[in-house]
Amino acid sequence: MSDVQSFPRQSARTQRFTLGTPRSYTIAPDRSRVVFLRSKGGTDRVNCLWTLDLPAGAEPQERLTADPEALLHGDAEQLSATERARRERARQGGAGLVDYSTDKAVTQAAYALSSRLFRTDLRSGESAELPAQVPVLDPRLDPTGGRIAYVNDGTLRLIEVDGTGDRALAEPDGPDVTWGLAEFVAGEEMDRHRGYWWSPDGEQLLVARVDNAPVQRWYIADPEHPERPPAEQAYPAAGTPNATVTAALIGIDGARIEIRWDTDSFPYLAAAHWSAGGPPLLLVQSRDQRQAQVLSVDPGSGLTRVERSDADPCWLDLISGVPCWTPDGRLVHTEIAGDETRLVVGDTPVTEGLQVRAVISVDEDGALVRASADDPTQVDIYLAPLTPADASGQSSPSSCRTS
Repeated sequence: MSDVQSFPRQSARTQRFTLGTPRSYTIAPDRSRVVFLRSKGGTDRVNCLWTLDLPAGAEPQERLTADPEALLHGDAEQLSATERARRERARQGGAGLVDYSTDKAVTQAAYALSSRLFRTDLRSGESAELPAQVPVLDPRLDPTGGRIAYVNDGTLRLIEVDGTGDRALAEPDGPDVTWGLAEFVAGEEMDRHRGYWWSPDGEQLLVARVDNAPVQRWYIADPEHPERPPAEQAYPAAGTPNATVTAALIGIDGARIEIRWDTDSFPYLAAAHWSAGGPPLLLVQSRDQRQAQVLSVDPGSGLTRVERSDADPCWLDLISGVPCWTPDGRLVHTEIAGDETRLVVGDTPVTEGLQVRAVISVDEDGALVRASADDPTQVDIYLAPLTPADASGQSSPSSCRTS
């Protein structure tokens, strides 16, 4: 019998050839290190945290920064039902570290492992478990690196990086209410898996409140365990009521400011963004997904202003990574022009001849985008200028550098 495995078996063992490949990169602003996730081999499901140090004038040095097996002392990973659902919606088939966050300087990382909270110093490689409430969901360091926010049983909590001061910032006011988590529709259909966002100064958070009370209940039996009662699942089938989603600005002292917009006309919170380039941004959408608005939020009052409106008689695609601000305060978004999805900065298109599929990042050097040119089956990464490259106010594929 041949030792060569069939393609389907290889694809299954490697999770479609994704195991052992780096992902979820974070680059330090001073270019001193790159942090990423990767398992130890092509058939290993357990993701570890790695750091690639980039010393000036020396060869790059890669090191294993956080190993789940060592941190858990060989114990089996324990996941809550909510975390398993989040991973399913994000199409995360791996184990160990599936996500992490860093401070702005990329000197430390926070992450959930086996539903517990850990912090790692990315310079020394030292890791420690913090005494947070279990299970821990979606922990995120504030940009200054002083605190970590996380969700526990629908409550948004805050803890200092030294493990002190654990406290609730927003607690559910009903049995079906959660703070800081994405609802089913956002996670499954809109690629939004987060429910809260830090302010650039680390003093406030923009937080989604979800009330699942209107959502229809389904009861799902486990054929592997027929002795167990069916599990109740809130599932908004087509044509049935969705969860009610609102948002608030919450200070680290617990002060709360409600954010107000026309939730009847635009019930979907499709995306959010908060950076030093401007006030918080929300992308809200109608239920038929034919209309959308980009809203800016006044952090002091919670009042919103329409920055842009879009409509399509058939369908509006959601483009990952927008809306956002440039560092100098211009709105970055996309628009449909003929049969193209163009990147627009302010009121000016900066791509032409490209089908923009996602915006990876925006900084002083330009906008890094995933896009297709002549062949729609091929997706490349382009660096698009933030200022038009020619007098027509647009840039061609040749003026966008391919990475």
